[in-house]
Amino acid sequence: MAISSGARVNTNISAFNALNALNKVNAELGVHQLRLASGKRINSAADDASGYVISKKMEGRIRSLNAADDNVGDAINLLSVAEGGYATIADLMTQIKDKVTRFNNAGFGSDEQTALAAEIKQLALEVDEARSQTKFNGKVLLDGTFSAGSAVTSSSEAKVGSALTTAAGAATATITKIDASGAGASNMTFSISGSTLTLTKGSTAQSIDLSTALSGGYLAQGTEVSLNFSTLGVSVSVMGTSSGSVSAANLAQSFTAAGVDTLAVIAGSSAAWQVGESSSETFSVAFSRDVSSTGLLGVSAGSITSASITSTFTTNVNNNLANVLGDIGSIGAQVNRMQAKSEMLTTSITNTEAAKSRILDADIAKEQISAVKLQILQQTATAQLAQANQSPQVFLSLFR
Repeated sequence: MAISSGARVNTNISAFNALNALNKVNAELGVHQLRLASGKRINSAADDASGYVISKKMEGRIRSLNAADDNVGDAINLLSVAEGGYATIADLMTQIKDKVTRFNNAGFGSDEQTALAAEIKQLALEVDEARSQTKFNGKVLLDGTFSAGSAVTSSSEAKVGSALTTAAGAATATITKIDASGAGASNMTFSISGSTLTLTKGSTAQSIDLSTALSGGYLAQGTEVSLNFSTLGVSVSVMGTSSGSVSAANLAQSFTAAGVDTLAVIAGSSAAWQVGESSSETFSVAFSRDVSSTGLLGVSAGSITSASITSTFTTNVNNNLANVLGDIGSIGAQVNRMQAKSEMLTTSITNTEAAKSRILDADIAKEQISAVKLQILQQTATAQLAQANQSPQVFLSLFR
């Protein structure tokens, strides 16, 4: 700070010093008043360059976590819609089971059985209606194609509900479930050699020896088995529909004998949600079981007559009711997982908000103390500037 003797009146150094001090006080007071007005300690990058960058990065993370929490809510909503559809179908299947049990009554004549078959037909038609009406944002959930990643196309020869028969036309099994979510868009082909079933995609092939995969080398009526071609990202579940057990060789043959030897896969409905800050933090849902009357009962609803109520029909009802109930249980577990995820995201958001607040937000009490101090200094600096402006006048007495 410049020092003046005071005897030089052309340049009033004391006034300049007082003015500089006043300007500094005014500038600092302005900063604290802005902080009090905005509630923020950092109002521009100049206030705290590193703090500004860190707080903005945290703000981006908070926004991403909030969006992820919204995604979790949407996933729970979709699962709830699917659960409602499955619950309705399970109730209908329970009623069908009741009617089938009554149907198998030696005391009933053809008229009574025809009446019961008509009731079962109407219930089966409602199963198809419930399946088609279970939608989320226009997407059908329960037709066996809603999955993360890839899905089997409706034009594929091998698809959920396809009946498998031998070259002679004897029934062996029905395809009850196909999970192709890890396959990628592709066309695959089944081929056989004895009891060995091979699925080929381009230059990659995987074989399963059905004599080993099937219990005792046979597939019993009403028994479901999963054939997992893990290398190709495909799993095919089949249920025995023959009145007698089917040999491994006959089951393998049925994959090529009835026009179901090709499996067409495309990018299906996107069912993956980002449930965290990173794009790799995802939650996927796949409803790969077709819960149509054909998929559950082995016969289309419109074709049900008294002749359709066979032992195979009864077995399909019992087994697929259990399958649908199992799917409902799986949905419940997924909802619980998403609720836990939502709680974790809420905690992360709160903790990140607290960290950002400590950097970005103003301490109002501290800012007010500083502002009051500066207001006092502003008054004293103004008074001293006025006094410094008057000081040179004392030298006028030398001219008297």
